[in-house]
Amino acid sequence: MNTDLAVFGPELARLDRLIEAEIHRLRARYELSLDEFRGLYITDERVEALLRARLPDAPDPMLDIEPARDADRASRWHQLAEALELSDDERDLLLVSLAPELDPRYETLYAYLNDDVSRRQPTADLAARLLARDGTDRWSLRAGLLPGSRLMAAGAIEPVPGPRETSVVDRGLRVATPLASWLQGLPYVDGRLEGIVRASGRRTIPFDGIPATVRSILAGIVDRMRAGDGVPTLVLIAPDAAEAVLLAEHLVAASEREALVVDLEALRHDPNPLDLAAAIELAARVRRQWLIVSPVDAAVEDDGHPHEPVVQVLRRLVRGRSDVIVAGTRPTAALAGDAGVLEVRVPEPAAPERVVAWRWAVATGMHVGTAAVVASLPALADRFTFGPARILRAVALADHRAVVAGRDDATREDLFAAARAVSSDGARGTTSVARTPFDWDDLILPAEAHSVLTDIVSAVELRGLVLDEWGFAASMGGTRGINVMFAGPAGTGKTMAAGIVAKTLGLELHRVELGATVSKYIGETEKNLDLAFAAARRANAVLFIDEADALFGKRSEVKDAHDRYANIEIAYLLQKMDDHDGVVILATNLARNIDEAFSRRMQFVLEFPFPDESSRERLWRAMVPPGAPLDDDVDIPFLARQFELTGADIRNVVLDAAYHAAQLDKSITLLQVLRAVARQFTKAGKVPTAVDFREHYGLLELDRSVAG
Repeated sequence: MNTDLAVFGPELARLDRLIEAEIHRLRARYELSLDEFRGLYITDERVEALLRARLPDAPDPMLDIEPARDADRASRWHQLAEALELSDDERDLLLVSLAPELDPRYETLYAYLNDDVSRRQPTADLAARLLARDGTDRWSLRAGLLPGSRLMAAGAIEPVPGPRETSVVDRGLRVATPLASWLQGLPYVDGRLEGIVRASGRRTIPFDGIPATVRSILAGIVDRMRAGDGVPTLVLIAPDAAEAVLLAEHLVAASEREALVVDLEALRHDPNPLDLAAAIELAARVRRQWLIVSPVDAAVEDDGHPHEPVVQVLRRLVRGRSDVIVAGTRPTAALAGDAGVLEVRVPEPAAPERVVAWRWAVATGMHVGTAAVVASLPALADRFTFGPARILRAVALADHRAVVAGRDDATREDLFAAARAVSSDGARGTTSVARTPFDWDDLILPAEAHSVLTDIVSAVELRGLVLDEWGFAASMGGTRGINVMFAGPAGTGKTMAAGIVAKTLGLELHRVELGATVSKYIGETEKNLDLAFAAARRANAVLFIDEADALFGKRSEVKDAHDRYANIEIAYLLQKMDDHDGVVILATNLARNIDEAFSRRMQFVLEFPFPDESSRERLWRAMVPPGAPLDDDVDIPFLARQFELTGADIRNVVLDAAYHAAQLDKSITLLQVLRAVARQFTKAGKVPTAVDFREHYGLLELDRSVAG
């Protein structure tokens, strides 16, 4: 026999004696007749036969029907009584409710005692009649199975839906199915918790991968958990809920315990969250597991008001327990002021801690970690500011990318792509991702400008060495941000250069959308920019602010309220740039319009000059792809020498001529290019003249006369 089931032999033998005693009592008082009519349903002989039947290996009934439970301390039955802190009476009530699950003969016996063949479950009244020693005892036993009692509130016993309404003492009762199965030696499985509760992982984070500011307190908590000492309800607040949950799982695993992880967001959408809370609590107590409840943010609505059902669930799961860890990104008023709550704020890990976490994740979660992958980890740690949970996700995603591509091992590019995918933008319309198809060879600038761009990339790549290993971060106040200004006329390559820098660093470029950022309402511009900086930080992206003079113009003398608030905006933005750890690139057509305070904060300032003749010729040639049908009469040196156009202007001219040639199904001719140049002049408010077009002006005039 199953060892967990064997313990019920003596218990059921005792229950049989109690049932037999109740039958004799009722018969003696003529409350249970022996007439032939009753025999149509359940005969007395049938009941006597059932009472003589026993579970295999069950002992003979004892005259003494008091419990003898010293021998069952290793059983699940005893563990349950300890976990729910049940009294002997409550344990007996649970046994009466459990008996039909252990042996179906009790259904018939209960129906006989209920005087109703359809009522085959025990009731509060029946249980009290079986177990009561006197009248007073009968009332207290009844109360043990009423709503609000320990067994009912814990969800260990639940009412059985019936065809008709009955009083609370006469309704059928049963042990919760997951609990009944577990008591018989099966795994504890509650289908109601599918998608809401999962078992915690058993991974522990390397000590050096945990933020230094919280290592000692978390180590102390692990020691207390391992020793079985009382621990206050722990609230872990981290920049990302997944990081807080992983750290909670680390604490449980390091203390050699197990936990259930509760998804409050999923529970929030269930129509009966409090019923689920009871089921969760019962599962945790029965299995002697800790609870990790996350995200605590689900207890707060978007407007800041509490989400009452989730608050009630949270309070229930935390109440009276010393084995709960709550995790999220912000604290909740639901637990504020509770003396039994310890809140620990966990910062983002520093770059050296992230390196440790990347190495750990690659060693534990990647199929093959090549030397190139290992060599790229410091760069990943520097450019992607997130903790072990998201690092694990990135490593798993990189491994998956390699498998899909048919490769045995992931590459550096796989890891960077995975890290970008794991980073979410959360921009809320204030930024957009700007991707570029261009590379360094496409960027036509003077050699000095190329050198500055290379220096910018190097500064980002070498931040870990200079700031962390050489110690400059401490001496410079801990700032890690790199601020860059691109200045120059429109169309000279500022946006392209920003995209190429981000692409080289393996990061996304987030462009601030001025239309969604600048607001006439006081405080809204700062709020929108705060979202933009937060989005870039969360996405680990390069933040690109084009036309920055619209945002960072010079502060002026305060003459009215508008001036005062404009200056406040600029001061606020200065502070945001000081606090931002990432890369910010400002682009402006008019550098002299930028407030000097911003200019002083720029590590790099790069002037994008108007392209000279040599650069223009390179631009003309670069804009025409090799496969385009270019006529031999197109004089590129003439075009570069004669027309002072920016790269953006040349791009527009080439496309205009190409579309016109395609419309005529001919090659691109000099005439079509000249016509496109003339249109570009007109868009800029300039009248095409013979001085501009020189010897080809007559060709343009002839074309106009033919068209006319």
